[in-house]
Amino acid sequence: MAYDIPDSMDELVYFSRRKLYEDKGLVIAWTKKLPCPKCKKGLMAKPVDEKTGRAKVRALEYICPQCKFSEEKKAHETKLSAMIIYNCPFCDAKGECTVPFARKSWYGKKAIVFVCAKCGEKLGITKKLSTPKDFEARMSGKPATAKKGKKDEEADVPDEDDDF
Repeated sequence: MAYDIPDSMDELVYFSRRKLYEDKGLVIAWTKKLPCPKCKKGLMAKPVDEKTGRAKVRALEYICPQCKFSEEKKAHETKLSAMIIYNCPFCDAKGECTVPFARKSWYGKKAIVFVCAKCGEKLGITKKLSTPKDFEARMSGKPATAKKGKKDEEADVPDEDDDF
């Protein structure tokens, strides 16, 4: 089943098109608005600012523009699902998947996480195009970054400035 990329942002809650790592891996992801559970006519969306005509990004509820039915943000977002078309940066496979629209921890960053159907590698779509350093190290073939702090061997070695 091939997903059709939406024509307009008016029917979407979320849309992203980005590369996962430098020249490897492309992801297109979107989440469609759900119909109102009460009137079934309008699409649930965040409230619109009367002055600017734009959606209130930090709103804590979704509202139907037809019947004014409102639903809490957390309850509404648990019903949403993200549709993803991707090229895996590890195995270069092309694929599609649908995952719940929920941000989970992926390499220490919040991301919409999905799994490559061919190689089984976990991939993530982070906010604000941030790429986790451990993921970058894995893609470039370098070992993951070391944890902060001194090793036990280094901590016990006396230096010139130590007083005894």
